[in-house]
Amino acid sequence: MLFGLRFAARSENTLDLYEPQLTAIGISTFAMVAAFCSQKLKANAKLVQFNEPFVIVFCAINLLFSFTAIFGNLLSIRALWKASSIPATLKKMFLSLAVSDLAVGVFVQLASAVITAVMLKVSVSESFFCPTFLTAYYFCLFLLACASFLNVTAIAVDRLLVIFLHLRYQALVTPKRVVVGLISLWLTSGVLASLFISLPSYNNYVAIVTELSGVLVTTMAYIYVYNVVRHHRIQIQNQTDALPDQAIEVHREQKSSFNVLFIYAIFLVCNLPNLFCSLWEEDDRSRMSFLVANRVTVFLVLLNSSLNPLIYCWRYREIREIVKSAVKKAFPFT
Repeated sequence: MLFGLRFAARSENTLDLYEPQLTAIGISTFAMVAAFCSQKLKANAKLVQFNEPFVIVFCAINLLFSFTAIFGNLLSIRALWKASSIPATLKKMFLSLAVSDLAVGVFVQLASAVITAVMLKVSVSESFFCPTFLTAYYFCLFLLACASFLNVTAIAVDRLLVIFLHLRYQALVTPKRVVVGLISLWLTSGVLASLFISLPSYNNYVAIVTELSGVLVTTMAYIYVYNVVRHHRIQIQNQTDALPDQAIEVHREQKSSFNVLFIYAIFLVCNLPNLFCSLWEEDDRSRMSFLVANRVTVFLVLLNSSLNPLIYCWRYREIREIVKSAVKKAFPFT
């Protein structure tokens, strides 16, 4: 009993000792988050004030594509649950991607349209948006965009492992390990989003490192996949005269190689402009040209959430048939 009292007293003394430091860290973090929010609010207010037609157009476009992302990914999630021909590991990755893309449409794009509409309609003070509302919006933006981006990268790595491991793939890449990997992916996105809003002076570097790493990994994965598919196609083509029955295999390889190039091209179109914009000189970040370019390139990143259902899900025949059936039931006149 006496030992317990001494231990409790020592614990209280320890907490008292570190309380000023913890308080200082909390105040410092709050100050950095407030600085981040104020910085973003000033950039948005400047864009609304001096380029109102552009902002109105982008408000409408965000609203339109938010509904596209929502309905497209809802249909994809429903179809994925019913699909039986897709391997369990790949299905889990597609579902994770569809959930992140759905959340982008529900939270990020709709919130972006609402924030812009409010700024256009009334003159609001900093206390209205900061430090909570606008900070939460940018946290969700970076978290969900990063999760979608990393899911795409994970799918590219998975396709690489299918070819690289070949027969050992099913033994090494199990559904349980995929779930652990996807949880780690979402946690990583949360950590990066926290760093993004907590380090206003360095948040651009967080975005650059994340995007550059993902683009490089995806590029290397798809280059390897395409080269292997192309090599197999040439081998089968050389044997086509001797074995005419393998002509169908040639067609499959050609379709697969085309899909790889198509997926990779869309991925680059949506993400490379924002990476280049992030590499813009620091001194130019307050200029209207940068603010407009940043808004356009962020929209392209979010647009990927509307395109992913088409690229990753609807190119599978079973997924396409399930989606068509659902649409016909919902709209019998189509």
